[in-house]
Amino acid sequence: MSSDSEWDQSACSDSKLPSSVRSTLLELFGQIEREFENLYIENLELRREIDTLNERLAAEGQAIDGAELSKGQLKTKASHSTSQLSQKLKTTYKASTSKIVSSFKTTTSRAACQLVKEYIGHRDGIWDVSVAKTQPVVLGTASADHTALLWSIETGKCLVKYAGHVGSVNSIKFHPSEQLALTASGDQTAHIWRYAVQLPTPQPVADTS
Repeated sequence: MSSDSEWDQSACSDSKLPSSVRSTLLELFGQIEREFENLYIENLELRREIDTLNERLAAEGQAIDGAELSKGQLKTKASHSTSQLSQKLKTTYKASTSKIVSSFKTTTSRAACQLVKEYIGHRDGIWDVSVAKTQPVVLGTASADHTALLWSIETGKCLVKYAGHVGSVNSIKFHPSEQLALTASGDQTAHIWRYAVQLPTPQPVADTS
């Protein structure tokens, strides 16, 4: 039991979800688990009843509650009970998943997101992004188009294009004190390359007053 608890704590600590969303999910999954536990118990009780009926039929071959119950009738009764259990499982699952979706919709509606800056220049997917630790501070991106680009964070303009790889560039990292970048690629190589950039001067905001 302690190992399960330790795993849950580890999984929560590694989760990228906000704590409010994670707690809501855990609560909903707990409710689903309790519902399925109840259904499982009901299923066990139903199976015991069917086994009891089978034993009575085999031992007596007599009427149950004053009526003859053939094997076919017993099968029909068991089939009907199983069908009811299946329908209850479907209803419970549908209600629980609807509650999860509804919870996400509520959480999403409270979030306020706004696009601030867009960096356009790659011709394929971007695998990694990183920010330089030295001045001038630039944004680096690694792409499946075999290039790594350095950008002005403020203006969104591409400042440097590194095209030394012959495969997808999967990651990019910066030296902590020098203008050096490290890129790793699907071409089975890692490159360290020096860059020298000059950030463009931001355009003054026009006075409209």
